[in-house]
Amino acid sequence: MTLGQAIRANLQIEPGRKVKTLGGWCRQDRVLLDGLEIGKIQTRRGRTRTEILTIAGNVYVIGYDVDWLVKQAERKIWQYLHASERYMITSAAS
Repeated sequence: MTLGQAIRANLQIEPGRKVKTLGGWCRQDRVLLDGLEIGKIQTRRGRTRTEILTIAGNVYVIGYDVDWLVKQAERKIWQYLHASERYMITSAAS
């Protein structure tokens, strides 16, 4: 995702606090889409390496992947709308 696409999608990344651990430090940044949190980006820095994870709920991918986060959020929204539509149809039939 380019910077222009992120601005048009109203995507924001709120930096989290840096926590010192035994092996280095860790930070979790919140990713917001239209003001709602859709996931986190976790950065872990050790003495010899840096690990970056993109987290959406209880699922994660290795690396910095905001496009994946946006797709996960869109899928969740679609599932929610589909479930409410199905509920409305069953309620109307009763």
